[in-house]
Amino acid sequence: MIWNKARECVSRDELAALQGRRLVALVKYMYENIGYYKKKMQKVGLEPGDIRGIGDLNKLPFTTRQDLADDLALGAFAVKGSNIVHYQVSAHGAQYAGMGTVVGYTQGDLDVWGECMARSICMAGLGEKDIIQVACGSELCAEGLAVQACANRVRAAVVAASDCGPVALAALMRRLGVTGIVGSGTQLKKLAQLVEERGWQNSLRLKAVICSGGAWPEGVRKKIQNIMGSRVYDIFGLDGLTGPGVAGECAFQKGMHIQEDYFLPEIVDPDTMRVLPGGLRGQLVFTTLQKQGFPLIRYRTMGMTKLHYEICECGRTLARMDRITYGIDDVLLIRGNHVPISRIEEALSGILDREICYIICVRKERGLDVAMVCIVDAGRSKVASEADKADMKQRVAGAVSAILGLKVEVIIGADNNFGKFREIFGPAFHEAYQEALLGKKVAIVDERKIS
Repeated sequence: MIWNKARECVSRDELAALQGRRLVALVKYMYENIGYYKKKMQKVGLEPGDIRGIGDLNKLPFTTRQDLADDLALGAFAVKGSNIVHYQVSAHGAQYAGMGTVVGYTQGDLDVWGECMARSICMAGLGEKDIIQVACGSELCAEGLAVQACANRVRAAVVAASDCGPVALAALMRRLGVTGIVGSGTQLKKLAQLVEERGWQNSLRLKAVICSGGAWPEGVRKKIQNIMGSRVYDIFGLDGLTGPGVAGECAFQKGMHIQEDYFLPEIVDPDTMRVLPGGLRGQLVFTTLQKQGFPLIRYRTMGMTKLHYEICECGRTLARMDRITYGIDDVLLIRGNHVPISRIEEALSGILDREICYIICVRKERGLDVAMVCIVDAGRSKVASEADKADMKQRVAGAVSAILGLKVEVIIGADNNFGKFREIFGPAFHEAYQEALLGKKVAIVDERKIS
């Protein structure tokens, strides 16, 4: 199902021409309305007239999270007062604690968001005859409100269920015959676990599950699909750009289609900042081609992915992006092998249905890399008996050892069991432990990098 065929299936040449016109207008608009960008462009000797199309995009300076947090603040707004109809605050994650950014939307910005989200809902095969349950929790409250509006836009019925627990969500789904649900990965995993435990699979009418609010291992997606009896679709968004809907998956699930008429993507080498061609993995950068309230030029998302420009089997010509990953520890180098953290996450996610996080501690002993796995907060996850713990330790050790190519030590327990690791790794372990408690599936403590 395609919401806007004229835009989603446009030829690449027509799209490039449209992007060029919008980029030229955007640069002029920002130069005239945002003092910060005017100074930044003047610093590198640029004027709006120097930008004549997307071929000149690489002349423009980058924008970083640090810019948004420190330098721009409210000065990034291109319009003021009553023209801003919606505000949103983003903290940019734990590593940017205390540096929240206030983002403002005009009505035109909300209309763009609605268009993008409507496309994403249709990509998942949902439309006017469907009942869509919006289960975005408190961490995605603003997004939840927008998703509700967008579901109405495609003439679907909406079940507003933000902050409902798994039992309430499942009850509403069964009672109202819900055919689509939008929620975070954490909510959807808990919901699937409940459905499986209670044997409710055959009482659901789901056609599509849309995951908003973060990435997850492919194995988790497949498990939820099997339990819920419907496909699970990824959807991408960032507060600085817009909420979910910047990109979304179609039925062929070969990457998320980027709404390129509104968000111009680039992939750059994070070390050299050189633009990379399609098909190569690098840091994702976006330029917001039509935003009025809080526009951004060459915004570095700090996420790593790659782009695909081949026409999709669904007929859409919009570029597709692979699932995005963040952080310097996306790949763990151990005993000469480069191991993707996502591969470890996927292996561990299949061991238990429960919400368990892992800290992998790596250090040198007698010149060799060694690893230990700490299973976080097992008590909360109801791993009660010693037999259960022993079985889980054996399975975790087996899974991680097979991937890393070396034997690992595994410990399970609450806070008081981790004292010796705090002594060994100091603040680095404590920070990773806090990240894990906040919901990160796998956190890495690499003593080899600690001076």
